[in-house]
Amino acid sequence: MTTLNLVTNLEPTEPIGFGTEQRRLLVIEASRVLFLVVILLVSLIFQASQGPFISLDVWLPFYVLLTVSFVFNSLYLYNFENLERWHGWINSTLFAYDALFVTFLIYYTGTSQSIFLFLYLVNIILCGLVFQRRGSLLLALWTSILFSFLMIVGPSVQGQNLYFAVGLNNVAFFAVAYLGGLLSEQLNFMGVELVERQKDIEALRDLNQMIVDNMATGLITTDLSGNITQVNYSASRILEDSELMGRQLFELFPDLKSTIDLRTIQRGDIQAKRTELDYKNFRGEKATIELTLGPLRDRSKSIIGFVFTFQDLTQIKRLEYAMRQQEKLAAVGQLAAGIAHEIRNPLASISGSIQLLSSSNSYTAEEKKLMRIVLKEIDRLNNLISEFLDYVRPHTRIEDPVNLNSLLQEILDFVANSKSLPSAVQQEVTLASGRTVFGHRDKLKQALLNIIINAYQAMEKSTTRVLRVSTRDLDLEQRVQVRIEDLGCGMDSANRSRMFEPFHTTKPGGTGLGLAIAHKILDSHGASIAVESEQGKGTTFIIDFPSPDREKSPPPKRHIA
Repeated sequence: MTTLNLVTNLEPTEPIGFGTEQRRLLVIEASRVLFLVVILLVSLIFQASQGPFISLDVWLPFYVLLTVSFVFNSLYLYNFENLERWHGWINSTLFAYDALFVTFLIYYTGTSQSIFLFLYLVNIILCGLVFQRRGSLLLALWTSILFSFLMIVGPSVQGQNLYFAVGLNNVAFFAVAYLGGLLSEQLNFMGVELVERQKDIEALRDLNQMIVDNMATGLITTDLSGNITQVNYSASRILEDSELMGRQLFELFPDLKSTIDLRTIQRGDIQAKRTELDYKNFRGEKATIELTLGPLRDRSKSIIGFVFTFQDLTQIKRLEYAMRQQEKLAAVGQLAAGIAHEIRNPLASISGSIQLLSSSNSYTAEEKKLMRIVLKEIDRLNNLISEFLDYVRPHTRIEDPVNLNSLLQEILDFVANSKSLPSAVQQEVTLASGRTVFGHRDKLKQALLNIIINAYQAMEKSTTRVLRVSTRDLDLEQRVQVRIEDLGCGMDSANRSRMFEPFHTTKPGGTGLGLAIAHKILDSHGASIAVESEQGKGTTFIIDFPSPDREKSPPPKRHIA
């Protein structure tokens, strides 16, 4: 029993060939049960070959041992997960019992040239896979004791043959134990190396996935038909769509079908292609996307799909537009301011002269009426010049907290009751911003009022008069976005590019300074303004205000019909 105690003190190690320890032990247990089934079948075949000469009294102990072995292994398999801390002891006991069982099997089938002798070697090899070289040598020692005792008490081998059989088999037991244990240790060493390599591969894969997920550029891969197979986080964020997998690329970018031919790239005629196109999100907002398309190749350089990288150029385009407007308006403003000053002096002289002439009694009533018309027009020119000089004059920066929701509601209530603006305009208002902007409240009111009045006037001849006004927070950028959309006449590209220029107007009797002043006020508050317009369909003003986290209040949400 000393040998058995030494065996049971061993703890199983984990060869790589079987994966995790539990899986490895399950494989060993399955092998053990398989050999028990083989033993049962061979025994039955052996008995059948002996015919009626088989004694039940001789084979009954064998079947009892076989049944006990089946019961032990079945109970072990049934409670396998619950016996995790006892795996070492149980397997040691089962290996020792299997050696004892094989001994009885050889005893009952005859020690001379027994067909079951190889089971000793199988048992030792399996033990080596579990307990390495030390465990297999201990089991070989236990097997040697059992086999030697069997050969000594057995009557079939005597004399010199007995010494030869015992010595040769014992050498075989220890040789198999040593070689099996050595092989198991080598497999275990290779397994550790493979685990380390697998960990390195997984770390590289995780790093690659982390890089792809954290790219500021959106990435989409598709199959050869254009069905999306992979997306990164930036792609979902830029497109504001979390359900991109499995969809058609041309469904996201309808304009892409007329720009890029996937079959041309698949043939290898084009390696990569860059294009800019418009994208409309679920809110109906337009964005400018710069997209680069290239083939996706496998290791054999065959094209298996396509890879798309893209970024949102909307803000860049708006900044470019704002810069062009700034340069244009600065040049126009500087020139016009000088001219305005020069015009005002002659106008004052003309006005004074006309007033002096009109005070004389030497003129007829008709002539004095004409003089009053001249004075009226001079006053109108003076007012225009004063308004323009106010436009070009730098303003003192004021940093008062302004709630855009209440400010817009005040403006909307005013225009809804104005008699000078088109009536029956349906207002659709969604004020969802919770942030506060900082600036000059009256100036901001003037700017937003100019834009909303302009939207009302654009719908004067429209059959459907709808004004949509909304606010929302852009939390990632700490900004508040205001959208003012009308279903009016819209603008062509020429008028859209000049809409913020002083004195440019398409309305009869307009001064052309309303939107120019609004643009300057918004710009002085650090706001960016973009305009989307299509002739005959309407115009949308998109204004982004900076809103640092100085104050934040819950947003009032209101819908007005």
